[in-house]
Amino acid sequence: MIKISYNLNYQLSHLENLLLPLFKKYYDNDSLRVTIESANHIWCAYENHQCVGCALMTDIGSYDGLYIILFGVSESLQRRGIGTRLLKKIIKWSRKNKHRFIYLHTEYDNESAIKLYEKAGFQKQFDHPDYTKELPQFDSNVLPMLLLIK
Repeated sequence: MIKISYNLNYQLSHLENLLLPLFKKYYDNDSLRVTIESANHIWCAYENHQCVGCALMTDIGSYDGLYIILFGVSESLQRRGIGTRLLKKIIKWSRKNKHRFIYLHTEYDNESAIKLYEKAGFQKQFDHPDYTKELPQFDSNVLPMLLLIK
């Protein structure tokens, strides 16, 4: 059974063990640890006391928005609805806490992630709103996506 929780005192090793294999192309142990520690909001999905999904998020300045820094589900458990459940919880919480939008980046060729985000209501962004100046800048292989929360 999958249990999803928010901002508990997650063990750093649990987050690293999940995220490092998924993002090893972009992060080493030290840079991943810095990224985890920079998150204002952490959501995790656990199954049998093992972290199987995670979202690291941060507030976007005075814009009442959120930025998903990293979002991932264990490769062996993808396409089982864990990512969808995690996103639904995040969106519901964001709406309740009066956030206006959620912004994220994914790779143009990551079709499964794009489908997941679009299914949750995110839309591909080709212009760059003012608040993106506060976010990390990425190369041309990165697709920004936005969900307006109503």
